[in-house]
Amino acid sequence: MRKVIGIDIGGTKINACLIDDNGEILERKEVPTNANRGREVVLDNIKNAIYDLSYKEASAVGIGTPGFIDSENGIVTFAGNIKGWTGLNLKEAVEEFVDVPVFVENDANIALIAEKWIGACKDYDNIVMITLGTGLGGAIYTKEAGLLSGSHFQGAELGHMILHAGGDPCTCGQNGCAESYCAGSALTKGYKKLTGKELSGQAIFDLVETDNNARKVLEDYQSDLGYLLTSLRNIFDPDVIVVGGGVIHAKDVFWDGMVSKYQEYCNKPSEVDIIPAKFLNNAGVIGAAKIALERVNHGK
Repeated sequence: MRKVIGIDIGGTKINACLIDDNGEILERKEVPTNANRGREVVLDNIKNAIYDLSYKEASAVGIGTPGFIDSENGIVTFAGNIKGWTGLNLKEAVEEFVDVPVFVENDANIALIAEKWIGACKDYDNIVMITLGTGLGGAIYTKEAGLLSGSHFQGAELGHMILHAGGDPCTCGQNGCAESYCAGSALTKGYKKLTGKELSGQAIFDLVETDNNARKVLEDYQSDLGYLLTSLRNIFDPDVIVVGGGVIHAKDVFWDGMVSKYQEYCNKPSEVDIIPAKFLNNAGVIGAAKIALERVNHGK
């Protein structure tokens, strides 16, 4: 049995796991990301997480990280959510403290890889995935071409489609991006605009039965997701759109309204399945493990 380490670098925490070649998680270590403290602190946190696992049993390390990723060379060409991450050769930085190959990929891409491997969309050939968390990630897979990376490693950055022209500023430098309205953090921002109070997305969801402002935020969120899904269906014509990320933990609150809005807005909604991801917070580590297993064999 081969074992690898899969690492998912999120906006708030780093999840590192020892995983076998069936996708089974054998060991887990979670540590804070400390994204606002800069790259050296985040790298130290990655190292500590790896060293707390039986890392000498691993033949490779796979890492999923936010941003535009040159996956061939392991370079983060742009990242808006981790201070100092842009320009980092993450592959080389991590290989300084492990003696096995390291492979790096965009975090939304590895979530899709996990779902395609042993998850919700393993039986589909043309897949669009969005991940709703601190930001909004995107990934696109076709049977013929595999993952879409683009000529500047920015393919499938679906969070930076313009959803509202001239709208709210985004971390990428544009205004009106889907991420500004559909990421989990958009709930907090929307509620604060209405009330001046800063609550977590989950706290807002908890209030929708008793608080008109929370209900308004939810309805706007469902509508924005409905428009986004409509555009994704019409641009990419996939078999399925998979929705993952941490916000899915509140699926019972927002899902039906989101799908209802999609069906209302879209001209041919029934031709595409809209499904939730299977692995939720484990998608990143499982997908990172899969790229490590695949790419260590090909020497990529």
